[in-house]
Amino acid sequence: MKYFTLILAQLFALSLWANIQSEPVPFQRQDSEHIKEIMKAWNTTNGEYLYESMAAMVMHEKQPTRPNDVNQTPYELLQTMDQHRVERLQRIAASELDNERNTHKRDRYYWEEWMSYLQSTQCVMNRDGKSSGDPHMRTLDGESFDFQNAGDYLLVASEDNSFMIQTQQVRTTPNVALNGSVAMNVNGDLLTFSSVAKGSTEKMIHVNDQEIQTEKTDLVLPQGGVVNYKNGKYFVKWPTGEQLSISERSFKSSKLFDLNVYVPKCNDNYYGLLGNNDGDRKNDLVVYDEETGKEYTRETANRSDEDVFGSNRNNPEILEKVSKELFFITRTYGGEFQLDETTSLMRTQMTNLPDSIRYPKELLTLAELDDEQIENGLRKARAAGVAEDDLFEAVYDYGHLGLEPIAMVDDYVAPKEDKRSKEPELDKSGERLEQKESAQPQMRVSPTIFIGTGVRVSPPRRNRPSPQTNPRPNTRRTGTSPRPSSPRTGGR
Repeated sequence: MKYFTLILAQLFALSLWANIQSEPVPFQRQDSEHIKEIMKAWNTTNGEYLYESMAAMVMHEKQPTRPNDVNQTPYELLQTMDQHRVERLQRIAASELDNERNTHKRDRYYWEEWMSYLQSTQCVMNRDGKSSGDPHMRTLDGESFDFQNAGDYLLVASEDNSFMIQTQQVRTTPNVALNGSVAMNVNGDLLTFSSVAKGSTEKMIHVNDQEIQTEKTDLVLPQGGVVNYKNGKYFVKWPTGEQLSISERSFKSSKLFDLNVYVPKCNDNYYGLLGNNDGDRKNDLVVYDEETGKEYTRETANRSDEDVFGSNRNNPEILEKVSKELFFITRTYGGEFQLDETTSLMRTQMTNLPDSIRYPKELLTLAELDDEQIENGLRKARAAGVAEDDLFEAVYDYGHLGLEPIAMVDDYVAPKEDKRSKEPELDKSGERLEQKESAQPQMRVSPTIFIGTGVRVSPPRRNRPSPQTNPRPNTRRTGTSPRPSSPRTGGR
């Protein structure tokens, strides 16, 4: 029987509210009894919760209490609703929007935001974003690159920051860094995963600074998010639709995290190392200098398998091009999303690092590996079912880190549409039959601190978790020069 932990929210103290920087919406809440009736007819308990939850999402307010037997986000609940009912909701909301526009004149409207949220639940999920190994990254639009820095970085966030993922890349050798911690703003709840040493009594997961004692279970977060545990992986789910798959791999005395990021394809309001999800991979690895109006990007050249795995990998011209790419990524592009002590959400921050730790001593490629290492890596990777596009990183991690190749599995599963009738069952005399609840047992933990209401929130003792809300950050503010200079090493 499956258990899940319900994380209860409470207001900690009046002083805590000073840390919440919630930007008010330019409209008032609207209600529709017709929409409420349709949702309650779909599911009496969940429908009423969903109606209030959607209102809270639109108004950027505290989420209502979730029914005891529900461990899905409001986004997922809408995905399970039959298409006919969703279309009815869209038509009624459009009529309500017309009424609101006739009554009020403004730039944004309640029902407009409500419809946008509803429509986003019908979007296909983008499955490209990831960070794994010595972090090998792929943007939301499919652009791959290696990011060998150490420290706290913004992996990806929505412009309002209600969806945010930060990673802490820990230097294990002068040239190698791994994902050692992950911090997330889940619509106002602070969730962290931290690698712990073998034999340590410290727990890996914390929610709003509270240690979670039972880790291999589902966590239901106060502000609409959910953490599902399945087949050795954790799936963090935002009420806005985004998801993060977190898997662990043993490395020496601790563990590293491999991350897969899923976002709705119809949303292009993201920023961070993984780009913006606008469908154009060419504008992902770009640095904009707002003072000069110039933009800088890495210079890439198509490389054959011989250039990557064969003897050409030691060709000075190939090495020079690869070295320039890596230097741009580590110094110029990485500097855009480098976090400091006011923006990092990590429990133990790594923000004030000397260059000797932050940057690798050498910018590693496959040129440092001999032919036998590469052949063994390719053989093991193919035997493990590694995709052709992922062979480079598998061979790299095997040769430089000793990590056994594994095939990255896409574990995203969209909720199935529930086509069962929600109408009450009647007995022979026409009386309604009593419905038995199929509630799952819950493991309750002590109340935790409520740190936010969704948008532009600050965890306790920290400022708003974003280096900048502009998806095109100002390069000058990070202290990183937008102009790549000559690499300090030859990448050899």
